[in-house]
Amino acid sequence: MILKVIRPMEPVPVDEPFDDPAWIHQIKWDGIRLLAYAEGSGVRLYTRRGQDRTESYPELAGARLAKAETVVLDGEVVAIDSKGRPSFQRIMRRHMRARHRSTGAAEISIDYVVFDLLYLDGQWLFEVPLLERQALLQDRVNWDTGVHPCDNHTSGKELFHATGQLGLEGIVSKERNGRYHPDRKHPTWRKIKHFQQLDAVVIGVVLKQGRANALLTAAYLEDELTYIGRVATGLSMEELGLFTDLAARSEAPRPLLLNEGYARERNIRWLDVRPVVRVRFMGWTEQGLLRAPVVVGFSIRPEKECVME
Repeated sequence: MILKVIRPMEPVPVDEPFDDPAWIHQIKWDGIRLLAYAEGSGVRLYTRRGQDRTESYPELAGARLAKAETVVLDGEVVAIDSKGRPSFQRIMRRHMRARHRSTGAAEISIDYVVFDLLYLDGQWLFEVPLLERQALLQDRVNWDTGVHPCDNHTSGKELFHATGQLGLEGIVSKERNGRYHPDRKHPTWRKIKHFQQLDAVVIGVVLKQGRANALLTAAYLEDELTYIGRVATGLSMEELGLFTDLAARSEAPRPLLLNEGYARERNIRWLDVRPVVRVRFMGWTEQGLLRAPVVVGFSIRPEKECVME
């Protein structure tokens, strides 16, 4: 039987970590969210938007992930750096190489951190409380196949402090008896993130009625300039005026970019003179774009040193 592809549940953002005996807390892994459909000896992998990524991760697709006949797992694919931390730069490098069918993709090893079991041998488990789903998960997965459980912690405040010290993205707090709500954000899961900062190259300006309205930004992934998104928040009217003037006197052809398919804005003026801005943001989308970016200032960092980390 071919199971329908669902969209996963997502947490709602909250401002502060908390402690409550009715809740558990987990590290928020900085990678790519994937649902794994393990049916018999085959595994299919899908992103949160339902895109098939089975060919991108053959080490998972070819593994016997489950002890049961059919399961659907919810988790995050991560690439660990030399310090033992999940590296979004490494997972994006792996993702880009896989998309372009590069032989170097397999050189970047990945792990699949699993935090939920959604389907088990003929039954969706959406109405089963979280801790019961987790107990079933522990017994039904082959944990020696590059798959790892996401550990529970009792104190959200302590875990949030520890993840900040380690430079991790943040935490997700989950109600112990919470149900799973596919294809929606639900407050039974709550995410608390640490802000991140990045120096980004301004490669273009979006014009609206002849004035700068937003900046198009990029950073280097290895040695290749990679589009990382549109930033419209944090700039004063005076600063937007400076970018309007720059766009008028510094026009350039469209640059060569990785991820350029997401630079779909109209009325773009590409820049020959490319300033560097410091951006505060809340993490990365699975497309490799900044999430909730805000310009917090200008930077004197050389362009080549603006790298995805």
